[in-house]
Parts: sequence; C-alpha cells; structure tokens
Amino acid sequence: MQSLSLRSSCAALAVAASLLIVACGGSPAGPSAPSPAARGVTVLGTVVGGSAAGSGVSAFDTSTTALVVSVRENPAVAVPVAADGTFTLRGLPEGEFTLVFLRGGTEVGSLSFAGLAPNQELRLTVAVEASGVVLLEERRNGIGHGDVEVQGEVEAVIVLDLAGESRFTIAGRNVVVRPGETAIREGNRARTVAEVLPGRQVHVKGVWLPAGPQGQSLLAHEIKLQGDLEDGDDGDDGSADCALSGGRAGERIELQGTVQSGSAAAFVLDVQGDRSRVPVPVDAASASFECSPASGPNAPTLEQCKARIAAGARVHVRGTLTSCSATAAAARASVVRVQN
Repeated sequence: MQSLSLRSSCAALAVAASLLIVACGGSPAGPSAPSPAARGVTVLGTVVGGSAAGSGVSAFDTSTTALVVSVRENPAVAVPVAADGTFTLRGLPEGEFTLVFLRGGTEVGSLSFAGLAPNQELRLTVAVEASGVVLLEERRNGIGHGDVEVQGEVEAVIVLDLAGESRFTIAGRNVVVRPGETAIREGNRARTVAEVLPGRQVHVKGVWLPAGPQGQSLLAHEIKLQGDLEDGDDGDDGSADCALSGGRAGERIELQGTVQSGSAAAFVLDVQGDRSRVPVPVDAASASFECSPASGPNAPTLEQCKARIAAGARVHVRGTLTSCSATAAAARASVVRVQN
C-alpha cells in the first residue's frame, strides 16, 4: 500500500507540473516552435537618388517627404527609410512578395521578388527616380539563395592555384574558383583557370558565399570567357563582340532607357548611359506591362498602360537578348515597366 501511495503521489506531481508548464505558456514536449517572423525573409535595403544618363547615382534625397517601404501582400508591414537611405524588413513571407515605395501615402514604384526561401536574407540597392523605382543590385544570402550572374572584366588575379582555390577580382567582385566546382569554357571548348587573365571579358554564374573579413565573395559555378573567337570556334554561345555591353545572345537581359519610336507591341529603345553602342529593337508582343500606380482607383487599365509606350517614354525592360553583333542588338521582353 505504501508503494501504491508513493506511485500515486508521483503521478499527481507529474500532472501538476505539466499543468504548470502549460499555464505558463510552455509545452511539456519542449520549447515552442519559432515564430513565423523568425523563419521569414529579411530585407536589408539601401536607397539612392535618381540617375542622370551616364552620370551614376546621387545620394538619397531627404529633403522631400519621407519615403516608406511596405509589403503589398501585407500593407501593415511598413518601415520608413532612414536618413542614410537604409531600411530593414523582417519576417517577410517565403516564396514571393512585392515591396511598395510610397511618399506621402502615394506609391512611387514597386519591386517584386520570387523564389525566396525561409531564413533568407535579401540585400538590395535601389534608385528612386521621379519616374519610379529601379533595382540596381540584388544579393541573396542564406538557405536556398539563388544563382548570381556577373559580367565584366577580369581586373586582377589575387590567387592562382591550378590544384586548389583561386581568387579573382571581376567587375568589382571577389570571385572564388574551385576545382570540381567551377567549369571554365570559351565557346564550346573547356579552358583552365590559368586562362582567366586580367583584361579578359568574362561572364560568371555562381552563388554568394557567407560574408568574411574581406567582405562577400562569389563562388563561381561557371565562367565563360568572352572576346575574339579563335579559328574553328562556331561562337554559338554568343561570345562574339556584342554592341550591348555585357550582352550575350540567348541570355537574360535588363535594359532601361527611353523609347525612340514604336508602340507597345514593338519599340526601339535608346539604352540609358553608354551601355549600348546602338538603339535596341524590343519585341514586346508577349510581354506583361506594369504602370504606376499598380492598384487603387487611379491605376490605369492594361490598355491605358500600353498606350503610354510612345516616343519619349522611359521604360525598364526585362527579357532575353535574342541577337547581338558588333553593330546591332535585339531583345524580346517578358516584362515592360513604364516609368512615366
């Protein structure tokens, strides 16, 4: 009987302890699951001023009404942009969302993102112009970060190791090359890391590595050597000279500029700055169109938005470069964002 009484007392104590844990917000099974915010996407943004053609960007303008960044899918999530142009949003939904930029409650532009994973960090640099918002740079860190592409000149060889890890400065980025992880080719021929020489134009595809003491590095999965083709190279990868700096036929492209002529179905674009040596014809027959404001009583219809595509209109084009030579280039648009 004494043993039975002891067992009963222990059971009662266990039940009481369990009830106490529940009453205090705990769980007998262990710590509670992290909140959705702890698992969400973090956005670290920097806003700069508008750009004049070919002159770069200016500092963020704090002299006008404060700029606010919100999330279209949940307008309650909103933060003001600090005086230094930075803003931070945490706990955003994985998958996709749209950032909306507002002054005095009026939308001045928006940026959409997709393919985002839990715990991912999205670092952005954007320009706010009178005609809208332009994404200048995007970096994804953390779980599931997406591929990154860098195009430009090999500026310096930091470390060259044929059997180990090599490092280069390419278009201002610290690029890491590793045997077995990085494929190097020119046209349809395999190349070695020793042929990644200063002054050579290259196209790099890879992923961002965690930031270190020297900043953030890009691990290259593929490096395509560009420039003059050798005899016998068919050049079917588009590595011949292109009138559009950084352009390669058959690959994705983003262009910003002013419509020279044409309409929504097809127009000729004067590319901003000195990126292109020639105007670029754009096939937009199957593109989607975006105008500001995107929603609300003043939002234009699709036809009204398309009607804004005329000579003098400022647009941002996302799509594919269908062809490019030393004297001509053409693109097919998937998205056309009208900026005025």
